Amino acid sequence: MIETELSASYFHPHWRQALQGCGLTTIDDWLALDRTLVDKPNRRGRGLSQVFSAVVTDPDGVEKRVYIKHQRNYVRRSVRHPFRGQATLYQEYKAMMRCWQMGVPVVEPLFFSANNVSGDKEAMLVSLGLENFQSLDSAPFRQLPLGRRVALIRDVAAAVRLLHEQGLAHQNLYPKHVFVAWSELRQRYDTRFIDLERCRPHYQHWRPRVRDLESLARRTKGLSDRDRLRFLREYLAQPLGGAAGRSLLDRLERKFKDKVGR
Repeated sequence: MIETELSASYFHPHWRQALQGCGLTTIDDWLALDRTLVDKPNRRGRGLSQVFSAVVTDPDGVEKRVYIKHQRNYVRRSVRHPFRGQATLYQEYKAMMRCWQMGVPVVEPLFFSANNVSGDKEAMLVSLGLENFQSLDSAPFRQLPLGRRVALIRDVAAAVRLLHEQGLAHQNLYPKHVFVAWSELRQRYDTRFIDLERCRPHYQHWRPRVRDLESLARRTKGLSDRDRLRFLREYLAQPLGGAAGRSLLDRLERKFKDKVGR
């Protein structure tokens, strides 16, 4: 059976019994939770998109924070869906599941559902909160010891490389969409990508990959030019003086000039 937007439904296998035991099986169940609005709602025509945080009990009986994305008539039109469009949350859910199954580090999806009531498209995506993580735009690069700064650059670059090696591009890769957490045990940073609604296959084209690299390297505060070159070298996993490195630097330079010229 081919999955469609309205037939898609998901419970995290490990969480299913706990969520069902708490009575969290439908969109209305989640909306009935004691929850807090995280940010100002986004509106697009008749569409509304909101993000809430709430606390639920995990399978081990421990309280965990979750994030609930809820949308109504919040759609994106495309060649395949030119008239009524497709819920952006369904697109994000598909991208998140694709990444998760490929081993690309993303936030952990717990629940997804979509429905159509009286012509209104409604969708919900619930993900596990990133406890002890911080967004890359709040990471104190300049205050970090050199070894930790090098490790942070290395591990974020490796995560982006894995995303691209799996044939995907984030296409909205700003520092606020990359979360990191230092692991003393592993002596490395764990990385997670969020906000994946624009994530798509790149079909081996350089443009979407360069867009990811340029937006992340240019917008991350506290990086020196040497840090940015280190990020690109770690991403390529080879010296920048080689053919691949020179080609990438040339593409990034053209991308930067296009940005400045606008």
